[in-house]
Amino acid sequence: AKANIANIKQSVNNMELIPNPLILHRSVEPELVANLYDINTRELDKTTDERFGNGKTSDWNLFDNNLFIMDKVVDDLIALIKKAFNSDIFIQESFFNILSAGSGSNPHTHLTALDKNIGLNLASQKHVLQYYLRVGDQSCSEPGIYKLYEPNEEILPSEGMVIIIPAGRRHSAVYGGKTDRVMIGIDFYSLGIEV
Repeated sequence: AKANIANIKQSVNNMELIPNPLILHRSVEPELVANLYDINTRELDKTTDERFGNGKTSDWNLFDNNLFIMDKVVDDLIALIKKAFNSDIFIQESFFNILSAGSGSNPHTHLTALDKNIGLNLASQKHVLQYYLRVGDQSCSEPGIYKLYEPNEEILPSEGMVIIIPAGRRHSAVYGGKTDRVMIGIDFYSLGIEV
């Protein structure tokens, strides 16, 4: 038990050294975006979370759909996370969003009631990854700026950009372009077990 507590403390210390936001890059395969359009989706306006507008989203188990998500994409994203955190990880959710004009998300976090349980201390280990496959039309008045709060920061995504933030950091985006903006999202926990 002592070793596990030491591992968790070391993991928390390592996470304090990770930039917030952490920005990485992974090149995007053209066929990846085409494959995502073939997945069954639901409209953003029909979700019960902070997403809204004229867009589509998948269920929360995107990486389990081997017909559409290439193993290399999943493996590469997991390897990026493990290297950045020097830790094994547990993926809670994986999904994608396709944003069209007039869609986005209101300010929100990715913490659940379980994450907020002080005794479990999961919030400090949970993070959100966003991988931008297509950034859409950024010449409009709402180009899809990724807004972070406390402290306030703004990031205009580029194709292939990977942004990782703590799951408790509020963020939002509003998109108004003429072409689709496509991203993959992952909610994951750093397990504090070095890899």
